[in-house]
Amino acid sequence: MGNPACGGVRIKKILRSRLPERFAGKLPPFLIEVAVGVGLPLLIVGIRLLFFETWGEMAPLAPIFVAIVAAAILAGWRAGMMTLVIGQALVWILIMAPRGSLGPKDAVSVGVLILATVCELAVLAIIALYQREIAIAWSRRESQMGLLQKALREIDHRTSNNYQTVMALVIAQSKRARDPAVKEALQQVADRIRAISAASTKLAVASESLQKVRIGEHLADLCKEIERGLSRDGVLVECEFDDMVLGADEAVSVSILVNELVTNALKHAFPDDSAGRIRISLKRVRHGTELVVADNGVGTGGSAKTKGTGLGKRLVETFVKQLDARHEMDSDTSGTRHHILFSA
Repeated sequence: MGNPACGGVRIKKILRSRLPERFAGKLPPFLIEVAVGVGLPLLIVGIRLLFFETWGEMAPLAPIFVAIVAAAILAGWRAGMMTLVIGQALVWILIMAPRGSLGPKDAVSVGVLILATVCELAVLAIIALYQREIAIAWSRRESQMGLLQKALREIDHRTSNNYQTVMALVIAQSKRARDPAVKEALQQVADRIRAISAASTKLAVASESLQKVRIGEHLADLCKEIERGLSRDGVLVECEFDDMVLGADEAVSVSILVNELVTNALKHAFPDDSAGRIRISLKRVRHGTELVVADNGVGTGGSAKTKGTGLGKRLVETFVKQLDARHEMDSDTSGTRHHILFSA
């Protein structure tokens, strides 16, 4: 449950209408309320006096209704009350009372003034109650959102722990495996779990939304993880990502593709401890989004390792299809380049 004291503070902050909030920290809220509560009736009555020759005493109190509503909405009910009192007094003295005196003109005028004041008070009360209900509704909404965010953080934490547990089990099993092929296969599984886990972490409450991921930040972290796990001196991994947001499914697919292609390049493009460079880029282009993973290694024909399970290739094909993307690969003695173009 939310803290009642905090809820009260939120209600007070919401009840301070737009102008006091906008200038918070620059001017005291009460000073803004006074400025609005005094300025608006002076302005309205001044405009009314400009047309006194044309309108005379016709509907002298009507403009004050407008001023009260405007003051209450702009700066709260206190400003509205100041506008009511000052506006009624100015209209009575300058327009309704004979020759600027304070005495009553006639019983009808007094009755009109009293009735208008009662109606204005009713309007002001309605606005104040409405603002209070909005404030309470917003406070409840913030409290519910706080509980939801807390629950989502807990779910995300547990999901992350589950990924870590599975990955630890796979790594432990790979260490006990005697067959080098089995050991490598299990290590690759662990790497793929790590990539999915990293993408899921970016889907947490801290991301742009529960369905969006800032893919540039995520891929940069993923590349660092891959580089720490597999790279060696002499092999440089370069990243260049546009600042963009992808949907959850797209982010996971791109993460797996980058993980597979970069891992494959690190393992096979630079045999015999040769030096080189791997470049990963994700950019907006004319027809969509382009993912490029390129290296300046020996190319597929010159790789020292020719055997493999083919799982990485099948994973790449699967996630390219999931993105509804176009995949082109060029490989020669100057290196291998993967171009993946998809709409996002």
